[in-house]
Amino acid sequence: MFKRVVVPIGRDQEGERAIPSAAALADRAQVPVELVTVVEPIEKGRAEATLRELVDGRRGFAGQVIETGGPAEAAFLAELHGGEPSLWCVGSHARTALGEIIFGSLSEEFVRQAHSPVMLVGPRVDTAPKGDVLVLALDGNVRSESLVPDASNLASRLRMTVRLLHVAPERSGVFHSDISETGYLARVARRMKRGDLDFEVIHAGDVAHGLTDYAAREPTVGMLALSSRGLKGVARLLHGGTAFDVARTAAVPVLILHTV
Repeated sequence: MFKRVVVPIGRDQEGERAIPSAAALADRAQVPVELVTVVEPIEKGRAEATLRELVDGRRGFAGQVIETGGPAEAAFLAELHGGEPSLWCVGSHARTALGEIIFGSLSEEFVRQAHSPVMLVGPRVDTAPKGDVLVLALDGNVRSESLVPDASNLASRLRMTVRLLHVAPERSGVFHSDISETGYLARVARRMKRGDLDFEVIHAGDVAHGLTDYAAREPTVGMLALSSRGLKGVARLLHGGTAFDVARTAAVPVLILHTV
């Protein structure tokens, strides 16, 4: 299990947005926070000064400057895969499919290459999460269940409860039968063997909006978690990318696992 919470700091302000959420998560887990930045050797002094300003006055915070002559993404991934076990908490624009095609997105590409769960803190996360419930979104597909072990372990480490959530399509008529969806969530819940677990089926016209609206109206929700196919470029434009759409619009951090 993770021994630190890592926040990558880039040239823009996106990375810094993740600091309050990272601090809250680290406090729950009783681990330190490390701010990590990647620069060319000539910029090391400036980067160290920036990190000192960000760390100053924050208990349990430290900074690390990684020097490289190559892409920052590769250096961050090397730290993720080669450093001590960590929860990475990444500030992100969480761009739309078209926005990513035009501007690119380091955070979204980082999620695709990490092969482990990454916490995205999107542009709607204004304050550190206070809720005690980790909501794990499941769609009935085995791929979505790949996050179950990590989400369960993370919830235990953060002293959070788990709620399984399925977003079913909106249906016409007065009576809605959710027997199939409820039975599916009950089966997953039994396999997880947690005493603090519950589950719920909601209805929405769009899965991403359904999840973000649910988190907005439920003050106990402190985190959303879901798996991602990691589609990018034209493929994402054509087929969508629910996980990144949720991260862009959710008011709480979103844990994402790219499944292959």
